Amino acid sequence: MRELFEAYPFGIIRVSRKGQILRKNNKASQFLNHLSPLELTSLLETSSKEQLTPLTTIDDQTLYVKKYRIEGCLDFLILLGTDPDFTLNLPSLFEKSIEDFPADPRGVTERIVTLVSNAVTFERFDLLRVDPQLRKYTYEYSIGINIEGTVHTAYSQIKNSGLGWIFKHEVPHLVQNLEQIDTGFYEDPLLFQTGFRSILRVPIVFDHGVVGAFLLASREKNRFQPEDAFLLDQISKLVAQPFFHSGLLLDFEYHNLTSATLFQTVVSLINESNIKDFLGEYAEKLRITSGLDFTSIFVLDEKRKLRRCLAEAGAESLDSSEWVPIWDTGMEEMYRSESIVAYNFNDPNYRHADHLIKKGLTSLLYSPIRVNGQIIGAISAVTSDERALSTDIAGLFKHCSEQLGLILAKIPITQPQFTRKSHKSCQAVHRGFQNIIGTSQVMQDTIRKAATAAQYEFPILITGETGTGKELFAKAIHQTSKVAEGPFIVVNSAAIPENLLESELFGYQEGAFTGGLKGGKRGKILLADGGTLFLDEIGELSPELQAKLLRVIQEQEVEPLGAAKPIPVQVRIISATHRNLTEMVQKGEFREDLLYRLNAIEIQLPPLRERENDIINLAEHMLNILSQSHGVHPKTLTPSARELLLEYSWPGNVRQLQNVINRLFVFVESTTIHAKDLPPDLRTLPVTSPESEKDKLERLLSEFGGNKTALAHFLGITRTGLWKKLKRLGIQ
Repeated sequence: MRELFEAYPFGIIRVSRKGQILRKNNKASQFLNHLSPLELTSLLETSSKEQLTPLTTIDDQTLYVKKYRIEGCLDFLILLGTDPDFTLNLPSLFEKSIEDFPADPRGVTERIVTLVSNAVTFERFDLLRVDPQLRKYTYEYSIGINIEGTVHTAYSQIKNSGLGWIFKHEVPHLVQNLEQIDTGFYEDPLLFQTGFRSILRVPIVFDHGVVGAFLLASREKNRFQPEDAFLLDQISKLVAQPFFHSGLLLDFEYHNLTSATLFQTVVSLINESNIKDFLGEYAEKLRITSGLDFTSIFVLDEKRKLRRCLAEAGAESLDSSEWVPIWDTGMEEMYRSESIVAYNFNDPNYRHADHLIKKGLTSLLYSPIRVNGQIIGAISAVTSDERALSTDIAGLFKHCSEQLGLILAKIPITQPQFTRKSHKSCQAVHRGFQNIIGTSQVMQDTIRKAATAAQYEFPILITGETGTGKELFAKAIHQTSKVAEGPFIVVNSAAIPENLLESELFGYQEGAFTGGLKGGKRGKILLADGGTLFLDEIGELSPELQAKLLRVIQEQEVEPLGAAKPIPVQVRIISATHRNLTEMVQKGEFREDLLYRLNAIEIQLPPLRERENDIINLAEHMLNILSQSHGVHPKTLTPSARELLLEYSWPGNVRQLQNVINRLFVFVESTTIHAKDLPPDLRTLPVTSPESEKDKLERLLSEFGGNKTALAHFLGITRTGLWKKLKRLGIQ
C-alpha cells in the first residue's frame, strides 16, 4: 500500500506515542523541508490539538496542520496541507469514483464496495446500513470468511458490540492485535475463534447520526494501520450522503412493492357484486385520510356528456346516482386539458355551483380516471376552505385516480364495457427464453443458437458489449438444458477481491489456513455440482486462477484449499465477458488453452442498436412491468418519442435503456411520454466532432436551465458528485 500512501495530495506523518516520526510520505517530506527545527518541534506540539491549526514556515508560507487519532491505536497521524479543506481530498485513484457517484441504491452499494476494496486488503468486509432512530442494522453487503458461530441476520438490534461503540462515539475503532486486547465487545471472541486478528470498524455518519458502517477483519496482526482507518474515514464522509439517500430510496421502493402487492390482491377480489360497497368505502377512507369535507367517484359518458356518481362520502349527499348532464363545469375542462383541475366557486369560469356555495363550500377538484389512456371517470374533492386547490391534494388524487383506473378497468360498470388491454410482448418461443424480449431477426437467430447449444454439455462463452443481457441468456440456457433441475450459481469475477476469489471459487477444507471455518467451506464450483456455474467477466481472472479453472474443466474435479485429494464434480460451465479474449491471449493476459476450453460454443449477443424495433418492444415491456409492480396505469410512448428511441445508438445497451425508462416512469407525471420528456442526449442530433466532457456538461447545464438537481438525475449521479465534476472542470 506504499503507492497509495504516496498518492495522497497532502502530507501524512505517522507519529508514535513518544513523538517519534515513524513514517511520512513524500508530500510531508517536502513540507518539512520548509520548517526549522524549532518549527518542527512546534508542529509536534501543535499535533496535540485535533482542530485545524495554521503554521507559518521559514519562507512565510502558511501550512494547515491537523492531528488524527484512531481509538485503539497509540500511534497517530499528522496531516499537512496548504488549503484549510485539504483533508477532503482523496488520492486520484478515488477522486473519479466519488465524483461520478451513481444515484440508484444498488449502484451506490457497488461503488462503495469498490472504493473500500481498492483502499485496503481484508479477509472479510461487511457494509452495514443503520437505522439510528430504531437502533437497528442490516447487512447491505458481505464478502469473505464467514464468522464461526454466527447467523446472517437483518434488522437486528444494536447491542454492546463494536458497532454499538462506533454508533455511540461516531468515530472509527481499530484493533491491531486481537490476541493482546480485550475490547469487551461480545462478537470479538467469535472473530478470534474464527481466526481474525486485526479488526477495523468505521462509522458512516450523516446528519448528526450513524447511518452505516464499514466492518473489516483480517487474519494478520497489524494488517490495518492508522492510515487505513483515516482513508476509510475519509471515504465514509464522502459517501455518507448518497448512502443515506439510497436507504431512503430503498425504503420507498420496498413500500411501493408491498403496497402494490396489497393493492393487486384487493383488486383481484373485487367483482361486479361488491364494487359498489368497495367504492363507497374507498370514498369514505379517502375523505378521512385527506381531511376533506366531501369526496365522490364518478363514471362518465363523454359522447352523451353525462356523468353518474358511483360513490360519495360526506355529511350529506351532493350528487345524483342517476345519469346527469356534465354541464359547463370543471369536469368539462378536465376532459379538454386531460389534467386535474381545481376551482374556487367564486371563479367566473365555474358555473352551476350555487347549491354548493349555499352549503358553505368554497372549492372543488376533479381528477380524471383513465383506462387504457381514455378518461372514463373522475374523483372529486369539495371543501369549505381552499384545500382543494392545494398541490398536496392534487398529488394525492393523482395516485388515487391511477389506482381506481386499474380497478374500474376490470369491472364493466357501464356501456361501452371497458376491458383491460392485454400487453403484447415479444417473447421467445423456446422454453427457458420466455423472459427475453426480441422479435428482430438478429435476436431470434441468437436465441435459436443459444437454445440449440443448451441441449449439449459443451462449455459456452457468451460475449457482447456491457449491458446486452449476458446473465439473462446464461440463465435461459441453464433453464433449457439437461441440468435445469440443478443449481444455477453466479460468480462475478470482477466484483470479488482477488485475494478472496480463490476461496470463493474452490472453497477450503477445515484447517487449510488460520481462521478457516470449522468444517471448511464449499466453494461456488461445488455448490454448482449437478447444475450450471456462470462465470461473469471471466477476463478478470488472475493467471493462477485461470490455471486452476482449466483443470476443473478438463478433469471435472475440484481441489479445495487444503484438500488431500480432488473432489469429482459434474458442472456445466457458462462464462461471459465484454472483453476481447483473443487480444488478451496475444498480450499474455489470458491462457490460450483455457480460451479453447471455454469457447467450445460461443454465443455473441448483438448490441441494442442492431436489434431494429426491439428497442420499442423492450421500452413498452419495461413500462408495463413498472406499472404492474407499482400499481399504476401504464405509460405510453408517443410516435415522436419512439422515433428518438430508435435513432439513438444506446452505447449502454439494454441496461442503459432500462435506466432511461425508470427515470421517465418516475419523473413524467402524465400517462403519455412525449419526445420532450426524453433526456437531452436522446433529443440531440449526433455531432460531427468529438465533444469534450466540459463542453458536454456546459451544453447539458444550459439545456436544463441551470437546474443542477435535474441534471444530476439525468446523469445518474448525486448532486454532490455533479458539484465536484463542475468544480474540477471550472464550470460556474
